[in-house]
Amino acid sequence: MDLDCHRLESLLQADNPGDRESAAIVIGQLTQVLRELNHAYYNLDEPLTSDEMYDRLLRKLDILEAEWPELALRDSPTSVIGGEASTKFTPVAHRFPMLSLLDAFSYDEVTSFVERVHVQYPEATFIVEMKIDGLSVSLTYENGLFVRGVTRGDGVTYGEDVTENLKQIISIPLAISERPSELVIRGEVYMSYASFDALNQSLSLLGDKVFANPRNAAAGTLRQLDATVVRDRALSFFAFEIQHSSNSFSNDSSMLAWLSDVGIPVIPDVVLCHSSKEVIEAIESIERRREALPFQIDGAVVKVDELYPRELIGATSKFPRWAIAFKYPPEQKETVLLDIVPQVGRTGRITPLAYLAPINLAGTTVQRATLHNQGYIDQLDARIGDTVLVQKGGDIIPAVLKVNVDKRPADTERYTLPKTCPACGSETEYVGGGADLYCTGIDCPAQLVRHLTYFASREAMDIAGLGEKVAEALYQGGYVRSIADLYTLHEKRDILVEDGLIGRDKSVDQLLAELERSKSAPLERLVTGFGIPLVGRQTAQALVKAIPDLGRLAEVNEETLASIRDIGPVTARSISRWFSLPQTEHLLERLEKSGLNMTSDVTDVRMPLEGQTFVLTGTLSSMTRHEARAALEKLGARVVGSVSSRTSAVVVGENPGSKAVRAQEIGVKSLDEDAFAALLATYDKGES
Repeated sequence: MDLDCHRLESLLQADNPGDRESAAIVIGQLTQVLRELNHAYYNLDEPLTSDEMYDRLLRKLDILEAEWPELALRDSPTSVIGGEASTKFTPVAHRFPMLSLLDAFSYDEVTSFVERVHVQYPEATFIVEMKIDGLSVSLTYENGLFVRGVTRGDGVTYGEDVTENLKQIISIPLAISERPSELVIRGEVYMSYASFDALNQSLSLLGDKVFANPRNAAAGTLRQLDATVVRDRALSFFAFEIQHSSNSFSNDSSMLAWLSDVGIPVIPDVVLCHSSKEVIEAIESIERRREALPFQIDGAVVKVDELYPRELIGATSKFPRWAIAFKYPPEQKETVLLDIVPQVGRTGRITPLAYLAPINLAGTTVQRATLHNQGYIDQLDARIGDTVLVQKGGDIIPAVLKVNVDKRPADTERYTLPKTCPACGSETEYVGGGADLYCTGIDCPAQLVRHLTYFASREAMDIAGLGEKVAEALYQGGYVRSIADLYTLHEKRDILVEDGLIGRDKSVDQLLAELERSKSAPLERLVTGFGIPLVGRQTAQALVKAIPDLGRLAEVNEETLASIRDIGPVTARSISRWFSLPQTEHLLERLEKSGLNMTSDVTDVRMPLEGQTFVLTGTLSSMTRHEARAALEKLGARVVGSVSSRTSAVVVGENPGSKAVRAQEIGVKSLDEDAFAALLATYDKGES
């Protein structure tokens, strides 16, 4: 799913559904979006949208699930705390949960929280502290010595053991002045603005990708396998909570004071408050100092200070009820729109990028911002030379929010995205009638590496040894400017070996052998590898089954394509358009000349699992996921990624995900590995 911010806003603005079927669709869309956002933020350290946008999506899902509880999934994003433990580090079971905090966005919500606590505990006091924007970790000390450090992971069951990396952070003491038998503290690893600027400057000089913000930099650094990298990048740490201690305390403020006394840095300038008025004043005070801080914050945390009431107030499966996080709105400033430059992404999507007069937002210098697409530009009526309001939430590329028309120069003109690709000159078009403009060029240099990688993937031509790095090297070395050039590499074998871009004799010969083998790949794989918009493996199979000759397929009209099973009018239009391009005709001619298989042997014999749909989840010990899929497809089955009432069976391996749970909930048949092997063996013996 495309997670363009403009589309997310459309999802938010849509009216709440009035019937169960519509609610199920919207809940499914929100769940999928939030799962992708969670994975990107917690596991990849690459946020795809702002905290504000994420929180609004989560709230909408929460409201819909409350209205339609029977539609809420057991692992809904509203009940999941964080991401999942990475496989790069040893997983460590959490002895104490590392819960998230419930977000508040208005002072009314803050007041309601304070009043709710005071109804139960009229004498309760509160502490307000800065919410550092970093990576949450748990540190364990035994007899005063630091012995283990763990990331949040999923927050409940497992985190990642990053002890050696945490030992490289100067502000984390390896020994403390007092020696309780056991001490478990929670805190935030962060990167100061000074360290962040120095890191990005060094990465830029090396030609490497820079980090978008200090939070990404801190999270990416802490997950480095080389501890010396962590040491060199100068991370910092603040503690904000004792999770467990052999010492006893009565309140949070005394815990923080003790931690500071024994040498553990704590979040500075904590304020003790007695009323909602004082709490709000403390929140506002932190916000006024925000720009002057040497590190990034994204809010203020409000907690009940006394520990005894906390136990009685309790927690949900995701949040403690005795604390909230007030989130500051994303920072906004005006600047001048100097230029609009269309950029071609790796998928061929053309995105307008705004070049701005430099401004400081969220601790970084902002000179570029997204304008999403032509529809968004038209909506704003954004023009070169305009004064625009820019927002940056601290975790994504900034966005232009609106135009100050009162400051518009007299000679501005409306902006329109180009009709030809700025990278290759091919025509551009709005694929599928959508809002996004795409380059139609098959060999467009801006997306060629992605095309080559996908063409060689296991999903398509299955060319071992031709991954992204090799594809990049072949492109940068000038060896490949088209998919068809892959099949002329044998003519340059000696030069390739001499250059050493992809290795020496053995590596080059192995790749050439793989390319030669791929010439006889089934036609459906070749069609898949073309990367035709909206055409994946199963659509390619349907095409080849109906029209088993590539030459004929290229000449079929849109109406005939739309009549093929599993191919609708939008996909048919995309296929017809792709085959009508002059560069497509040239590509097919070259591939045929190189000896690639252009036909398919189709029989009318019904396959034993034809018409059945399977889903794979978990790890199988006897075969890879790819091999299991291939075995099912060989028998005529469709393999899809999600479970529905139309699913014939779910194959469940070790450590299955939510798909196994979903199958049980809706009564879909499940097959363990033994049952799956028996099913395949049945047909291997020729039974039907």
